[in-house]
Amino acid sequence: MILSHLVAALRAFMLSLQYAKALEISRSERMRYVKKSVRLALCFAGFGTPWSSTEAWRAGQAAFFCCAYDVVTDWRHFDDEAARLLETILCGFSQLELYPLALTLYEKESKNELADDGLERGAVTLRFIVRMLGCEKERETSWGDLDHLGQLLQIVDDVYDYEDDVSNDEQNCLITENRDEYLRRLLRELSPENTRRFFGSPSVLAFAIAQARKKGTRLLSNTSSE
Repeated sequence: MILSHLVAALRAFMLSLQYAKALEISRSERMRYVKKSVRLALCFAGFGTPWSSTEAWRAGQAAFFCCAYDVVTDWRHFDDEAARLLETILCGFSQLELYPLALTLYEKESKNELADDGLERGAVTLRFIVRMLGCEKERETSWGDLDHLGQLLQIVDDVYDYEDDVSNDEQNCLITENRDEYLRRLLRELSPENTRRFFGSPSVLAFAIAQARKKGTRLLSNTSSE
């Protein structure tokens, strides 16, 4: 498990350096950019088979791509060159077949047309990740509905980003009238038992979910006390 995390983090770090110039990463953005890529890689390693260095390597690729996606959408605000740059990056991975999935998400997000208070992003992203890892069918067999699980993981992400998204006026499922229901879904459906069932032995991903549950509990408690 530790080895797969290291492999994923190394691949994400290498790609971050390789594409920093193309993404026009400034000196002030560099640390945030690299940390985001590596942090995602450590989490994405939890989607792969623990003993598979190939899947771990691809998890690092997926993590870097998701970081690059956030750069061109959130940091660059859908710059005209962004979509072509994402295509170039995927082509560099020899996985251009994933581009339609990324482009669909890009277009929906740019037009603010994501379904389910933005949770559709999580569904598409999870499919993108496991497809890049080459284990989509296996994970669907063991996990069940990938779109549903992806939505749950998007709630996790939205819990982490809640304050920043409020400040930046960005989409977040917790800034909606369904906030409490999403928090309850997180606590109910990503319980410690279900997290172990989905993702197996302890990992950075499992730890991140546990921390999101703690914060989600506090947020729900704050709502109840208002």
